[in-house]
Amino acid sequence: MEITYTVTDCRLGKLLVASSTKGLCMVSIGKSEAEMERKVHDHFRREAVRRDDRGMKAAAAQVKARIEGKGLDKKMPLDLRGTPFQMDVWKEMLRIPAGSTRSYGEMAKRIGRPKAYRAVANACGSNPVPIVVPCHRVVASAGALGGYGLGLDRKISLLAAEGVSNPKWHS
Repeated sequence: MEITYTVTDCRLGKLLVASSTKGLCMVSIGKSEAEMERKVHDHFRREAVRRDDRGMKAAAAQVKARIEGKGLDKKMPLDLRGTPFQMDVWKEMLRIPAGSTRSYGEMAKRIGRPKAYRAVANACGSNPVPIVVPCHRVVASAGALGGYGLGLDRKISLLAAEGVSNPKWHS
């Protein structure tokens, strides 16, 4: 299977968007183009990986719109690869309405594993398409942010673009 990708600028840094023939399979944000290219090649060691800026332009534009809090309800084809547990968590994240958050504990209950909140946090951390599968909407209990693989400042920015804020996040 071939993976095509592009790296472009967005307000959060360098944006990587990668897709297989089935759909979006990787989204990441970093500081440099070289870092993003290394990341996609390292992640897909067994696949043919090819840069295609023109072919990936529309997908990148959709992800950039989401970063700005626009087009959040627009469906994108996804090629998610993970354990059955991770897939359950990622599918549940897709059900969180834009402008809302859920705690790791709430997520665990919703997938029928009420004590698995730490495993839910790990599944959030291994989400290959953050922003599109909105792991930024999953927070710790009592309104704390929890973690975020792309950085807490980016999590706050993504939530703010959706109209979500909490004074605790800025202290």
